[in-house]
Amino acid sequence: MINYSIVMRSVNANLLEINQAKARVKAAKAEGKEPEQADVELLKTEVQNAFAIAQYTDVMDVDKFARHIASHGCVYSRADISAILNMAVDCVREQLLEGKKIRLGDLGDFSILLSSKGAETADKFTAQNITAVNVVWTPGKEFKNLLTDAEFNLVASRNQQAAVIKAIKAGETSIDLTDPDANGGESTGGSNQGSGGQGSDDSDLGN
Repeated sequence: MINYSIVMRSVNANLLEINQAKARVKAAKAEGKEPEQADVELLKTEVQNAFAIAQYTDVMDVDKFARHIASHGCVYSRADISAILNMAVDCVREQLLEGKKIRLGDLGDFSILLSSKGAETADKFTAQNITAVNVVWTPGKEFKNLLTDAEFNLVASRNQQAAVIKAIKAGETSIDLTDPDANGGESTGGSNQGSGGQGSDDSDLGN
């Protein structure tokens, strides 16, 4: 079961300008000044859509994951599985640094992606221009699309949960969960990935 919460995100093409206007309006109000009318009018043009954010329920470290594998009738003990998983991590890293692509069946492929600073010519480019070595996971067929087998459960966002806890501790009897602060500022606009696919919203309570 995948828990998810709903957030409002700006879908305007001029999102950067809107966010800058919001920052200026907020700063003006903090100083007790009237915001620029142009900024106020720009904020009125903001269009928001509702998107889903996954909420994970637990963090499976190597030990927990090994216990889970062992519980599926595996002939190996948790300790054996944990040792193999840790060894696999070390070996994958070692082989990636050897310039190899690791293909782990349905889990998918692991390969290297380089980031670099541009040089005027190829002759002037050296290894010193390389700024990062990142690992790329290309999902195998069992992980390319989990939608078919997924079941979903709507829950409050972590920021909303935190707002409720804060209100209870303060002795308040009601809270407006449509307030941007209760939504973790999501209504101020964030990156939009077309379908609204986002990572887990763990900015407040965390797991």
